[in-house]
Amino acid sequence: MTTGLLAAAALGYLLGAVPTGVLLCKALRGVDVRQSGSGHTGGLNVSRVAGVYAGVLTAVIDAALGAAAVAGSALLVDSPWAVSAAGVMAVVGHNWSVFIRFGGGIGLSTLAGALLYRSPAIGLGALAALLLLWVALTQLLHVHRGRATVLAMAAVGPLLWALGFPIQDVLLGALGAAVAIIKTLSDWNRQYGPQPG
Repeated sequence: MTTGLLAAAALGYLLGAVPTGVLLCKALRGVDVRQSGSGHTGGLNVSRVAGVYAGVLTAVIDAALGAAAVAGSALLVDSPWAVSAAGVMAVVGHNWSVFIRFGGGIGLSTLAGALLYRSPAIGLGALAALLLLWVALTQLLHVHRGRATVLAMAAVGPLLWALGFPIQDVLLGALGAAVAIIKTLSDWNRQYGPQPG
C-alpha cells in the first residue's frame, strides 16, 4: 500500500510539474514567462505575457494535468487515499517543477482540475463560491489580491466538507490549498498597479 501511495504521489508530481506556461510562452512569443510580471508560470501571468488565449489554454491544460493525476492514481492504486496523494503532489509539482529549476505557478488551476474530476457538479459549485468570495474581498472590501487569494484558499477545506465531499477529497482540497497559500505568500505585498489594496 505504501509503495502504491508513493507511486501515486510521484505520478501526481510529474504531471503537475509539466511547465505548460513556460512551454506555451516560448512557443508563441519566444519569451520566458518567469522573467515577466509576477514570475509565476500559471494562466494569469501567461495572459500578461502572451495574451488571453495563451493564458486560458495554460489554465485548461494545467487543470487537465491535475485531473489526469487523480485519474491515473486510481489506475495505480486501489485506495481512495491515492487520490489525495496524487492531487496534492500535482499542485506541489506545478508550484515547484523539477523541469524548470523548481519554479512554477500557484497551482490554482491544477487543484481545480483535480477537484472537478472528483465531482464535476459539486466542484463547479465550490469553485463558483470561492470565486465570488475572492471578488467580494477584492472589489467590495478592497483586500489586496494576494491576500484575498490566501483567504479564499483557506476556505477550501471547510467549504468542501460543508458540501459533503468525501474526507479524502476534503484532504486533497485543504492540503492542495495550503500548498497554494505557501506559494502565494510571496505575493503578499506585490503591487498590482493603480487598483486599491
